[in-house]
Amino acid sequence: MRRAALALAALLAAAPAAAQSPPAAGPFPQLSGELDLGLLTLAQPGGRDRTQRGSRSFLFGELAAGLHLSPALSLQALLHIEPAGEPLPNGTDIGFRRQAAYLESLFLDWRATERLRLFAGKFSAPFGYGHHAFPGAFARYRAHEAYLIRESLGLGGTLTWLSDARFGEHDVSAALFTLDTSPLSNTLLTRRRCCAEGFERFDRNRLAQGGAGNTGRLDNAALALDGDRMPLLPGFTYHAAMVTRGPGRDGTAREWGYALGARWSLDWAPGWRSLAFGEFVEFRNAGGRPLESLEETGETLAVGERRRFSTLGVQTLHGPWRATLLWQVDERRREANPVPTRRWVEATVGREIGWGFGLDLGYQYAVNAGERATGGAHGFVSRLGFTQRF
Repeated sequence: MRRAALALAALLAAAPAAAQSPPAAGPFPQLSGELDLGLLTLAQPGGRDRTQRGSRSFLFGELAAGLHLSPALSLQALLHIEPAGEPLPNGTDIGFRRQAAYLESLFLDWRATERLRLFAGKFSAPFGYGHHAFPGAFARYRAHEAYLIRESLGLGGTLTWLSDARFGEHDVSAALFTLDTSPLSNTLLTRRRCCAEGFERFDRNRLAQGGAGNTGRLDNAALALDGDRMPLLPGFTYHAAMVTRGPGRDGTAREWGYALGARWSLDWAPGWRSLAFGEFVEFRNAGGRPLESLEETGETLAVGERRRFSTLGVQTLHGPWRATLLWQVDERRREANPVPTRRWVEATVGREIGWGFGLDLGYQYAVNAGERATGGAHGFVSRLGFTQRF
């Protein structure tokens, strides 16, 4: 089964997995694809936390694919590439450590009508947008790690409930799902058995690893509302969503999540365009209120957590050039075993180089604040990106 899954991913490694529009003309079947890959580097020469000093580089991105069986029916897939954990440089320079890849999506997409799309299989739940759309060097990566509801096995649909020249286009999406623990969740390259310390991804997903949504049943749900093309607000798009996930084997309560985000693109001078963007995400009973051993006493207790992740930024573009300034906060308020609030300020300048390549270089200031504060650290960030459609 595992070999078959990997072979299918390789076969489909040539097209957009996000249910893109089918080809305009036959014959069918047809393949299409997109590679969006970035080499990310973070260098921190100083800082109070010695384990963070040094530099690390890794690949982060996706290889998406679509096998179009007809104008209305397609098989969509996405192979995601990222580290299986967040290794610490400890005063050294490390590259591609714990690099991994896995099949993030593999689902059947059916456009039943012009306004109704249905899908079933393995997908990312319709919650949040920044993990796919944020500009800059590291903003998308941080959002991806914090709140993407990935590898969801189930079914769902999207309905365009309003499409009007006066009021714009508005969609509602819904999905029922559980975490995929099948052989399709196998990890490539770096593989560790569950649940090795320091790793966020293991050789495959298992019920034993726990976590919100890892229930083995279709008792998790997401609901989202999206809108754009509004004449009264040209260039404005919004996203609002909620998600609820049952507790895994280590949890004691249902998790609830909320997301609200928006983007506004404005052409304010000939050849100049700016994009303002922001998103706020909150989880209550984050992780399913898991049972944890208290560090102070060793007692086992269900630990409640409210997690908030916020992003606010602006990007200005002129020809092939771009400049991005953004601010992100990851706040985790816990009843025990506290985790410091993390804040980032990132400023980058970038340019499209050609042949699908783009480069962003800049500065980052990161702060760990709270009970386990480690102070702030200045650093340099870069992203060498490559995008190609097939």
